[in-house]
Parts: sequence; structure tokens; C-alpha cells
Amino acid sequence: MAHRERYVLLPDRLFDGRGEFLDKPAVIVEGKRVADVTTRGSVEVGERATIVELKGVTLMPGLVDAHVHFSGLRTYNPAEAVVVPQELRTLRAAQDAQKALLSGFTTLRDCGGTIALALKRAVAEGTIQGPRILAAGRPICQTGGHCDAHYLPLEDVVRRGHVLLCDGPWECRKAARIALREGADLIKVMTSGGVGSEKDDPRHPQMSVEEVRSVTEEAHRVGKRVASHAQGAEGVKIAVLGGVDSIEHGYFLDEESIGLMLERGVFYVPTLCLVEVYKKTLESPPPGIPEWRLRKQEECVEHMPQSFRAAYRAGVKIATGTDYYGPPLRAFGDHADEPITMVKYGMNPVDALVASTKNAAECLGLSDIGTVEKGKIADLVGVLGDPATDIESLRRVAFVMKEGTIVLKRS
Repeated sequence: MAHRERYVLLPDRLFDGRGEFLDKPAVIVEGKRVADVTTRGSVEVGERATIVELKGVTLMPGLVDAHVHFSGLRTYNPAEAVVVPQELRTLRAAQDAQKALLSGFTTLRDCGGTIALALKRAVAEGTIQGPRILAAGRPICQTGGHCDAHYLPLEDVVRRGHVLLCDGPWECRKAARIALREGADLIKVMTSGGVGSEKDDPRHPQMSVEEVRSVTEEAHRVGKRVASHAQGAEGVKIAVLGGVDSIEHGYFLDEESIGLMLERGVFYVPTLCLVEVYKKTLESPPPGIPEWRLRKQEECVEHMPQSFRAAYRAGVKIATGTDYYGPPLRAFGDHADEPITMVKYGMNPVDALVASTKNAAECLGLSDIGTVEKGKIADLVGVLGDPATDIESLRRVAFVMKEGTIVLKRS
């Protein structure tokens, strides 16, 4: 539908992003912003307004996925990143962006990769349809760390330039400056090994506190945030003490690492839906997935829900992120998997909705989205049913508006 100057949206129910619900609301949108939130009985339509009836729909803020990777990959085979041309993968990523938007996710944060730097510009200028994208660009990693392509000679990794390898505080500081020079909206660091890297262990720490601090200092002085891949507890502690703003994954948390996140107000993006992905790939391994990756997944599946529940009970600020990047089971458009999995493993459904809206927006440092209130950007999604009692309703998207423009309305 074409953009109109003024809309009056009339859903059955409104979730405001802060945890409150309003029955029979009227949300007035003018231009790109919410002009008012009121009830049907008190709304003044005006002759220039377009009324949008949303029967059976719960309206809420546009959903946010705080951890994706626009890779354009379609398999679990590590060789695909080498043998498939980047131009083709970029075209696939453009399709992925549209799928994400139509699933109700109006903002995505890409936590490492070069494709998103161009993709976010294409979306912003209207060349392609997609969500708002924040892009980290090339991640920062120690030599031999999680994002170092261990299967390639070191000189090839440096030449290909898909990661910023650095060792020591001054090299890390320069790497941060390079990332910012390339247009990064945030910086991603690697402070532990990972599941997707052959020659390390998710529980082993990487980088030093001093190295991480050199990155966060450079980012924070220009108003950018730093996210850390940290699966083991020691890697989490290094990242938090180094001043990062969010911990990604946190599969093996302990009491001390949870306490540090609480003390310093660091967000936790658990990417919990990977528990279900890992279980399915262990039951039926996809073609091309390496044995070493399956072994690591098996080591993680028991600990991931335990860490999530411990952090949740302690009151750590949690934001949704899927770590999806393209292949089956991790496909764009399936981002509701994360809040649904959070509820499955013990989170209250309303808290899961807050994690997907207000908390995720705050994690990204975006104050103009995440709640439905006067003056905020009109990113809105409507789902059939009541997600407070049926979290699966997040899959039944009937309405999507981004910046005041309707991009999806199902009758």
C-alpha cells in the first residue's frame, strides 16, 4: 500500500513495549511517527485520515532481532563462503532482508560481516525493501580466535579481509578505528572460542581486558556500542570488565559473570533459539556440516537453557537475537523463534515481548523505537491473537508498518 499522510489504526489490542496492554485502542500515525495513542471512543479521525481496521489483531512495536548475520549462505558447509561469489550472496541477503521485514522485524543488528554495510545503505535509500539495519562490519578478533578462518593459511585470511585480526591493545585500537572508518554502527569483538570455529573451544577466553578496553574506548568516544561474542564465563568476564555493552550467547555463564553483567548494566543476547537448531541438526545432520561442529553443539545444548534461566532470574537485561544467517533452520523470516524459545525455557511471555521490543531497542542504543507512544517512529506490527497467552501468535503476522509506511496488510 502506498504511504498516506495520516492513518488511524484500530486493532483489538495494543502492547506498548513496556509490558502494558490496552484494549480497543486507536493509534494515530502522521508521516513517519506516532501522533497519538488513545482509545476508539475518544479518537478524532479527521477527513484526511485513512482508517485501518485490524480485527483480531494485537498491535505492538516493530520487533527487533539484535543478532543476525547477512551472509547470503544457504548451507552449513564452511566451503560455501569461499566458493559462492559475494555478489550472489549479496543478492540472497537482499531477499533475506525483505523476509525479515515481512515477518514483523523492522530492525535488525548485523553482528559481523561485510555485506550488511552495503545492505543497510540500499534499504535506507529505498533501493530494496527491508528492515532498519545496524551493521558491525568486520569483527575484531585475535589471531587464531573465533572469527579467524582456521582452515585457511594466515596470509589468506589477512588478504581476504573478512575479519580484523589484531593482537595487543594498540593493534586492537587501530582495528576499531578501521571498523569505524568502514562505516560500522557498532563494533563486534570476540572474547571466547565458539561453536562455528574448528580449532578453539567455546569455554576458552580470547583477547585480554586491556585489548577489549582499547576497542570500547574508541567506540564509546564516537557514540558507538560494542557487542562481544562470549560463550564461556571467562570470556564474558573479560568482555564486561573491558567495557562492552552487550554479551552475545553466554552459553556457559557462572554466578560471577552474571553478577558483573548486572552490576554494569550490560545486556545479554542469549541467542537461545539455537538450542532447538542444535538439537535438530544433531538428530539429522544437514549435508556439509562438519563433525567437529556437531560435537561442540552437543556440548552446549544442556548448558544454554541453564545459563539463560540463571540470568533471567537474576534480573539481567535480556534482548532477543537469533544468530540466524541464512541456511535452513537458521533462515531469515523465522526470527520469532527467539522469543518463542525464551518462553519455552521459562520466561514469562510478556517479558519475552519486552525483550523483543523495548529491551532490544535499548540494547542497540535506539531511543526512537521499541515502544508505541507519541513521538516515536511508527514501526508497528500486528499479529493475529494474543501473544501474552499464545506466544506462537508472533508467527501469525497480519500487519507491518515501517516508518509510517504500510508494507504488509493481510485481510
